[in-house]
Amino acid sequence: MKTSKIALLAVLTLGLNANSEASLFSFIMNRFLKDSFSKFHGEGLPKRVGQSKTALEYRKDFMDRMGIYSEVDELGIEQFYNNKIGLALIKKGNDDEAAFNTVLAKKDYRALMDWKNGPQFISALEDYTEKYGCIPKITSVSHGWTSEGRDGEGNGLTGDKGINGIYATDKALPNSLGRFGTRSLEEHLAEKINEGRIQFCGSCVAQFYACNVGAKFASTFSKVTGCQTVVATGQNSPWFQSTRTSEDRQRVYQGAHYWKSAAGVWAESKTEANKKGYDALGTWYRSTPVKNNYGRVEKIISENLGGKYISL
Repeated sequence: MKTSKIALLAVLTLGLNANSEASLFSFIMNRFLKDSFSKFHGEGLPKRVGQSKTALEYRKDFMDRMGIYSEVDELGIEQFYNNKIGLALIKKGNDDEAAFNTVLAKKDYRALMDWKNGPQFISALEDYTEKYGCIPKITSVSHGWTSEGRDGEGNGLTGDKGINGIYATDKALPNSLGRFGTRSLEEHLAEKINEGRIQFCGSCVAQFYACNVGAKFASTFSKVTGCQTVVATGQNSPWFQSTRTSEDRQRVYQGAHYWKSAAGVWAESKTEANKKGYDALGTWYRSTPVKNNYGRVEKIISENLGGKYISL
């Protein structure tokens, strides 16, 4: 069935002129993209900004287990030490982004791997597990979903061609041909974890630097992996950006792990979420798993962290 769909699409495309091809491609891509967005911006994001005691204790417990400690430097920036653990991920085609390179230059990870689609995302986690054992931390940098002209955020990470990435659930996947090169956390990642080919440590943290990622993605990642997970539901960018003085420039590099998330365009602030009383759109979302005595995730603590997140 899939082969016949591809053949039909190829025949239709070959029979069109260049302008028609572009129009057809644009039409198909827009359909797939529309399928990948949530219903409104801020879906699943708590209205109030704050941090729960459970989430703070999870982060502290993680740091204690890993031997990570922090100190505030002369610029007032919290710095983390003994933090070179876990996996850093970068999406192919995004390695020329200065902000991402600045984050990765801190080398607060044990291994750096790239990926371009859903299968390669999962393969990177398998490779890390095979070489180093359980994954204690993921720091992922990539471009995310665009903002203008739509209401929701994407319930997944896009691949290097846009939609062929990793998604929360099979229901969040694009339809039909848009599913090629995609995988889901709930089915495909969970399967590899159950097989023992991917292992996460008993306490773990996953941080995704990417624009407009849905809260559903973070919650599902926490549920499947047992990791505290953080995503930017709005436009994501470095917190320190001024280069006016030498001290400002120093903040850019020393504070590369300080990132902000906010609604970017005017249209984003006038969405269905705004009408429903969500007055803090496009901020950081954190999900923290609560486990039972057998290590199974029983529930997820959801938080709206506001505009700033300090990553480990």
